[in-house]
Amino acid sequence: MSIPGDAPIIMVLDDEQVVLDLLRLRLEPGGYTVLTATSYQEFTNAMTDCDAVLCDIILGDTSGLDALKWAREHYANTPIIMMTGEPSFQTAAEAIRLGAYDYLAKPIQRDELIATLARAVEHRRLALEKKQLEVENEAYRDELEQRVAERTRALRASQEFLENLTETMADAVLSLKMPDGQIEYVNHAVTQIFGYQAEELLGQTAAVLHPSRNSFETFLKTQMANIAAGQYQAHIEQLLRRKDGQTIWTEMATTFAKTASGSGQLIMVVRDMAQRSLLLSIVAHELRAPLALLTGFSETLIEDIADNNTKDITKYLDIVHRVSTRLMKMLDELLNVTTIELGKLPMEIERVELNEFLLTQVSDYGHLAAQKNITLKTDLPSDPLVCHCDPIQISQVVSNLIDNALKYSGPATTVQLTGQIRPGEIWIGVKDEGPGIEPAEIPFLFQSFGHKKINTVPTAGEKSTGLGLAICKRVIETHSGQIGVDSTPGQGSTFWFSLPNTIQAGEE
Repeated sequence: MSIPGDAPIIMVLDDEQVVLDLLRLRLEPGGYTVLTATSYQEFTNAMTDCDAVLCDIILGDTSGLDALKWAREHYANTPIIMMTGEPSFQTAAEAIRLGAYDYLAKPIQRDELIATLARAVEHRRLALEKKQLEVENEAYRDELEQRVAERTRALRASQEFLENLTETMADAVLSLKMPDGQIEYVNHAVTQIFGYQAEELLGQTAAVLHPSRNSFETFLKTQMANIAAGQYQAHIEQLLRRKDGQTIWTEMATTFAKTASGSGQLIMVVRDMAQRSLLLSIVAHELRAPLALLTGFSETLIEDIADNNTKDITKYLDIVHRVSTRLMKMLDELLNVTTIELGKLPMEIERVELNEFLLTQVSDYGHLAAQKNITLKTDLPSDPLVCHCDPIQISQVVSNLIDNALKYSGPATTVQLTGQIRPGEIWIGVKDEGPGIEPAEIPFLFQSFGHKKINTVPTAGEKSTGLGLAICKRVIETHSGQIGVDSTPGQGSTFWFSLPNTIQAGEE
């Protein structure tokens, strides 16, 4: 194969040596390198990727058309110029049909030969350049498609990450197309805060969330004025409207982002300000039970210290210390505002044998049970109840269930804490002989503050905000477990939870 700038290489196939010598004499002074062959066999052996071929149609051993067909199959970009001393329309047509570049009649004139070869060499050069461009274009298209695919995957992964992130938030997240305020995206929390399903909001303007049209227009004007002043972020308090028509005060953080279309999006993160009260209620509720234990035992020590021996005093102080320690750990968790708002609790998982753990819980509440003349007992298997969990959080759940059972049970009744090993799980239940729960109220038991009030009331006037079971549900679900209640009005209730039994056979 010749290289651009080098002497063009011409292959000549003719069975007459005198023709070969004549063509060499005409071509070599013009800067061509000439290769020759006198037969089809010699041609196929000597042929290379040259710049052009001069091929006689009539050969001694075969037809030059056979050489033409062979060359076209093996060297598609090399122009083949056919030569004959007996030109005819039929042979010319057949040669062109088989892919010949041109046709010369013998005797071949020097000027016509040089001109035809020059065109053929240029034709090959252009064909090779075109082929190289096509290869480069194909490679570029492949690279471009790969880049587009990679960026598309990256964008999709980024979008999925952002969607997953916003879907874990307890705050409502909305994206508004500016300047008209059309809602383009919402997360699941809008249902909890505003009562709308996502499909009910998408495509509407945010006016649907404002108590009046004037309120919405004022909000948009304020946002656009901030954007015009280069203030792309804002934090405001805004009165908004739920689907049921109820108005709520919200905290709102807004961020403006320009889009490729030149308009922009306003990202809104909205929080119901009632959640502040919810946090305080949760803290108050969770502190109440352990504080009641501390108060009870401290009163006993103060009132009966003269009648108690050192052993009893030590026992009571040990309980006070244990409960106060649990109280401090519980307080640390409850004051972590981020974990409560996101619905995610940090866990310190360890291997726990629940038998002794549950007996300790029952012992802690023995004093309160005695005050209401309630028998508090256990039904635990002889085999150890072993699972992996956060003992502080599970202690909180068990305490809530026992505290509720005592709170809603009358005198001379029994509260029983049961533990069972079931296939793939550890099951814990607290059974009472209280008034039971109406079936219509059961779906609301594990919902947080602000939901439908349960009619069942504590038997001794104890205070209850109804938050304990919602917190228990969050803890158990964080452990990949289940929580529920079996209750019949007038026959008591069994509140239960289960934890996956991840201990393998033979594990220490």
